[in-house]
This record gives sequence, C-alpha cells and structure tokens, in this order.
Amino acid sequence: MDVFFECLGWVGSFCFLWAYYKLINKKWRSDQSIYHWFNIAGSLLFIINGAYYSAWAVIFINVAWGLIACYGLFKENLGAKNNHPENLTKTTKG
Repeated sequence: MDVFFECLGWVGSFCFLWAYYKLINKKWRSDQSIYHWFNIAGSLLFIINGAYYSAWAVIFINVAWGLIACYGLFKENLGAKNNHPENLTKTTKG
C-alpha cells in the first residue's frame, strides 16, 4: 500500500512541475483552466499522500495551493462569462 501512496505523491509532483514548465515556456497562461486543473490535481494528490504519511505541513500547503488554484479557476471562468458577447455593453458612435 505504501507504493500506491508514494506514486500519488510522484504524480502530484509531475502535475506541479508540468504546469510550471508549460507556464514559463509560454505554452500555457496563468489564466487558463488547464493550468489551474493541473495545480488542483497536484494538490489533491499531495493531500492524499500527506494524509497517508501524516505529513501535516504537506497537507496544509497543498490545501492552500489547491484553494488558490480553485480561486484562479473561478476567476478565469467568471472572466470568460463576463466577456461573453451577450454580456458586453454595446456602444454606439454618435
């Protein structure tokens, strides 16, 4: 069972590193859903890993990281909704 939870931690690490790699290489932007989903997945996997090993600092930082990523995802989706053509105010030149 230890191997399973250890693998979850490694996959979580990969999620964080991949998201950061794509961000610094300008393949992803910090306001894209994919970036936030990779951070959410990484934090969830680390929370599970940390819970198994009773690593409270790991749990704490990843709960915070996951909440920040959720906020970013919410903010990105809210921005997309507000920028939808139906929600834009039409201006007329006159």
